[in-house]
Amino acid sequence: MFKKMILGAAIGLTLASSWAIAEVPADLGEKMKPLFGGAPDSLKETPVAGVFEAKFGGEIVYVSADARYVFAGELIDAQTKTNLTELAMSAERKEIVKKIDVSKTIEFKAKGDEKHVIYAFTDVDCPFCVKLHKEVPALNEKGVTVRYLAYPRAGVGSPAYKKMANIWCADDKQAAMNQVKNEGKEITSKECANPVAEQFELGQKLGVNGTPALVTADGMMIPGFRPADQLVQMLEKAPKAN
Repeated sequence: MFKKMILGAAIGLTLASSWAIAEVPADLGEKMKPLFGGAPDSLKETPVAGVFEAKFGGEIVYVSADARYVFAGELIDAQTKTNLTELAMSAERKEIVKKIDVSKTIEFKAKGDEKHVIYAFTDVDCPFCVKLHKEVPALNEKGVTVRYLAYPRAGVGSPAYKKMANIWCADDKQAAMNQVKNEGKEITSKECANPVAEQFELGQKLGVNGTPALVTADGMMIPGFRPADQLVQMLEKAPKAN
C-alpha cells in the first residue's frame, strides 16, 4: 500500500508545534472507502496541520482532511528526532504482545533480575536466526528473557513449518531448539496440537516480514540479527510506548 511513497519534504509539510491540532473530520473515513475498499480501523490527529493518521491493520498512512491526498512512510519530528509512525505502531504492538500466551512460547529465562523481555519470531532454516540463538546465553546473563515464537517464512506446511512443529511438540522444547539451532541436527518427528500456524499469523499481524524479528514488551520492533551487547543497548535506550 503505497510502500514506495515518501512522507516528508516531497509533500512540503512543516511540523509546527504552535499550530492547533484539528479534530478528525467526521466524514473522513467514508471518503477513504473508495480508495481502500473500506474505512480505516482508526483515525487520529497528528502534529501536522490538516494531516491525519489512518490505520489499516498493521499499516499506517497519512491523509489530508478532504481525503484527496494520501501519503505513506514515516512521520518524523525533526526537532525531537522522534519517529511518530513507529511510536504509533509500537503502541498497537504493545497491546497485541500483552495477549500472547507465554505458555505457547519457548522461553529462555534471564539469569538473576529480569530487565527485559523480547519475543523472537524465528525460522529454524534462517542462518541469522541460528546466529541470534548463539547470543541467547549472553542475553540471559545480561537480564534479557527470550521468548521464541514460530515464523516459518515459507508458510504453513513448508519444511521449516514441519521442523518447528516438531520442536514445539517435543517433550523438552528448549533442548529441541538447541539441538536444531546449535547442533544442526534433526529431531524426532512428532505430531501434536501446536501453535506454529497461530504464531505465524500473529507475526503477519505485527508486521513481521523477515526473521529474526524481535518485539519488545513495549511493542518496539527490532528486525534482523543484533549481537547481544548491541541489542541490550537498544533495549536500554528504547522509548516507551504509550
